[in-house]
Amino acid sequence: MDISFLTLYKDELDGFFRRGVIHRAIESGIINLNTIQLRDYADPPHYKVDDYPFSNRKGMLLRYDVLKKALSAAPSNATLIISDPKGAPFNHQVAKQLSQQSHLYFISPAYEGVDARIFNAFSIASYSMGDFIVPNGDSAAVMMAEAVVRYLPGVLGCSECLEDDSILSGLLEAPQYSSPRSIDQMPVPDVLLSGHHQEIDRWKLIQSLRQTLYRRPDLINRFPFDQTLVKMIDQIIMEDIQ
Repeated sequence: MDISFLTLYKDELDGFFRRGVIHRAIESGIINLNTIQLRDYADPPHYKVDDYPFSNRKGMLLRYDVLKKALSAAPSNATLIISDPKGAPFNHQVAKQLSQQSHLYFISPAYEGVDARIFNAFSIASYSMGDFIVPNGDSAAVMMAEAVVRYLPGVLGCSECLEDDSILSGLLEAPQYSSPRSIDQMPVPDVLLSGHHQEIDRWKLIQSLRQTLYRRPDLINRFPFDQTLVKMIDQIIMEDIQ
């Protein structure tokens, strides 16, 4: 897969990808990554990429003419993507679908956004990362790229990790513990040291249900429930209100 980033901060993005999952994917040849400086498509001597919006002078917009030059140079097979609060919610299903594309081309909006005419000239998929605002689109582009890359074959060492994570299963993960077994008067729960796999699985499920109920109740409906799980939830609620 080819992944491109059209950005005002090329050097910073280049450095970011020299670590973690994406770096390993680059090193192994699973993805080819390219960062593109938007100012390269602006006119000298100032290489200005933005201007005030008409009707007010609040904030700045990336200019249509500069964006058009940059996107016209993109490969014909590139899927153009931009982060936008008005876009469809970005989630794991979108990430999985995008992992089937041959070339993802992320556009990083900046300042107050982009001249809206660019959406008339090009087919650009818009996605929202949530109900919050950030200064530019680089962080959102990186988050989307990392979510997509993990679905590419060979990127993760554990194939089961793809679908077992929180959010995908419908339940938040149970607490996890490592060495030492006890520290600051906080021991690891005995059941995790018992070796009884059925009891361990039951404990993890109860903890997942409890955390999801109280921290992300919106996820519950994604999980397939049976009568046993309903009884577990009733038990959790009764224990916590006593």
